Amino acid sequence: MNEQLTRPTRHGDALPARRELRSAHLDRALSWSDFRTAVRYDPANRLLLAVPAISAKHAEHPWLGEATAPHTRIGVGEMYRRDFERGGVYWSERTGAHEVHGLIAEHWQAVGAEASFLGFPTTDEQPLRASESGARIAGGFAHFEGGSIYWTPVHGPAIVYGMVRDIWALLGWERSPLGMPVGDVELDPESGLLHGEFEHGRVEWSSSTGPVVVIGAGESLPGAGRDTLDRIRPDFAPGA
Repeated sequence: MNEQLTRPTRHGDALPARRELRSAHLDRALSWSDFRTAVRYDPANRLLLAVPAISAKHAEHPWLGEATAPHTRIGVGEMYRRDFERGGVYWSERTGAHEVHGLIAEHWQAVGAEASFLGFPTTDEQPLRASESGARIAGGFAHFEGGSIYWTPVHGPAIVYGMVRDIWALLGWERSPLGMPVGDVELDPESGLLHGEFEHGRVEWSSSTGPVVVIGAGESLPGAGRDTLDRIRPDFAPGA
């Protein structure tokens, strides 16, 4: 699963299509639609009435409960959210509509939500994959434009991004010899070293050293042989 990580970008303010055609006759209508973004506006004051994609996502996940706020426009572009009793649904033209809830939502909001380097969610929360033995692993994850958030009852939520995320993904995500992340990936601003701690080791990367994967000594970790780690080339870099 190779997703190229990019910092989120912000679109310029996109005004409703065909604004120049607004007239007294149009203003007397009940509503009109901007078909470019599938957003319905009140013609007199342009208040947002509904975002069909958000409504459809809520219908997919009725456990989110009742809406606790109207649809809200975010920032200066065509991006929206709606809050529900047990989570929220976010929509942008880049990502579509996705729900965020629970520990993942709390951790995402703590770092700045959609305004952070993580940007908008690109998936709903997903369950962790079963182990190779078939045992269910408690927890979940969601991918965002600039990284991922994983959580387990033992370690709580953790942000994984950049080359640490790419290397971990190459090795097999949560089913890799490294296991689950135990804390947020961090960047040392002085050295440029990006590093992440996992249950059974750590991953480091910088432009000067390339990838470094350390597996904890004395642990029996299926798939941790030299042939697995050799898949990471010394020149492994963004987009490689």
